[in-house]
Amino acid sequence: MIYIIIALVLVVAVLCYALYYQIKGSKDQASEQEALLRDYQRRVDEQQQLLKDYRSLQENFDNVGEGYEQALELYDKMEENSRKLEERNTYLENQNKELQTANNSHSEALRQHQEFFQQLIQDLENAVDKLDPAVSGPVAGLVYKMKDATEMGSDTPIERGDNIVAEQVAKRAVAESAIDQCQYFTFELQVSPSAASMLQTNEKQAAHALALVLDNAKKFTTDGSVTLLVDADLQDSKIIYAVTDTGMGVPAQEAERIFEPNVKLNSYFDGQGLGLTFARSIARRLGGDLVLDTTHTDKGARFVMTLPV
Repeated sequence: MIYIIIALVLVVAVLCYALYYQIKGSKDQASEQEALLRDYQRRVDEQQQLLKDYRSLQENFDNVGEGYEQALELYDKMEENSRKLEERNTYLENQNKELQTANNSHSEALRQHQEFFQQLIQDLENAVDKLDPAVSGPVAGLVYKMKDATEMGSDTPIERGDNIVAEQVAKRAVAESAIDQCQYFTFELQVSPSAASMLQTNEKQAAHALALVLDNAKKFTTDGSVTLLVDADLQDSKIIYAVTDTGMGVPAQEAERIFEPNVKLNSYFDGQGLGLTFARSIARRLGGDLVLDTTHTDKGARFVMTLPV
């Protein structure tokens, strides 16, 4: 009986041992299969990533190809535009050379014409100086107008070779403008004692500029009076010629515009609007100036011309 029990125990032990190794083998096989499965999944993931990378590279390559074609097209357009621009520059350079040549020719012709007219005017001035003052007035006025027109816009200084008394310029301007002969207003020449000093200027040109200012006052004063005051500012070493009238006056906002060429505040009066323009030009070329006194509040206007002593 005991042998049967021992045999059964041995059989059971063998069966347990076999079962143990079978279970262990199954576990090992399962672990190995799981490892193989993980490795397979990893390889699948790597292949998918490689596939994505390949597709991305293919797209980039396509984009690069398109960009390269676009770059070639842009380069061709730049070459074409550069060629057209070079042709345009060549055309403009040729046009500029032609215009420059024509401009030089016109400038030379203008210079010759100016010299001719200046000489003609000088001859006329010399001839007028020899005439009787009683008959030379109208002719002298025409000569002065011609001279003013040829010198309009010039900034060349006028030679100041006359050393005279300041009053002498005023008297000559009065005679040239004949303002003292007007019957519809009164005219008065006032000379300050301080204006007795000598003045280094061009008498004829200074008197003409002042005469133009007097002509302006005569034109716009229909009654009342016109006064020419000769004074001196010894501190600033200048002579002052102030022309005050009781005419229509000038608005303060027009104080500078009235000195511009062809500006007329009242179209009912004759003239081209150049008198004050010429007068200021001459005064400045003599080293002085001509301005509208905007502080004058009475009826009419006051113009002040200054000349250096």
